[in-house]
Amino acid sequence: MQLTHFDRWLRERFIYRTHIYTMRLPESGVPSQVLVEELEQSATRKYRYRLIANAKHDVEALLSALREGNQMFATRIVETNSWYKPIIAPKGKSFFFRLFWWLVAVLAVLAVLVLGYIVLTNEELKSQLIDSFNLFKNG
Repeated sequence: MQLTHFDRWLRERFIYRTHIYTMRLPESGVPSQVLVEELEQSATRKYRYRLIANAKHDVEALLSALREGNQMFATRIVETNSWYKPIIAPKGKSFFFRLFWWLVAVLAVLAVLVLGYIVLTNEELKSQLIDSFNLFKNG
């Protein structure tokens, strides 16, 4: 199923995290919302730091600071495994359309309940419906 703008926004806001790998931290500093992890030193590891950013403006600020400092970096988009991921980002499905059809079903049930209440409380309407049903059944 194709994702709507709302589905993509939900995933960007709550599911995706941007990991930025670099050898050294930017000289202009790291925004306070960005998590800095120092990675283990090994002969095969290219990068020393992993910067984890949630917000788009933090990522853009970090990338511009790294570019200004002519630093080598790599970015990766990673999905989090939070408890709400199956709810707002179901695999192969649209949360918006699922929500839309649930809303349509609830409104249909409410309409049936309201019409049933109106028929049960109005004696004249109830007798007319019973007469019409008997005419249809016998006719």
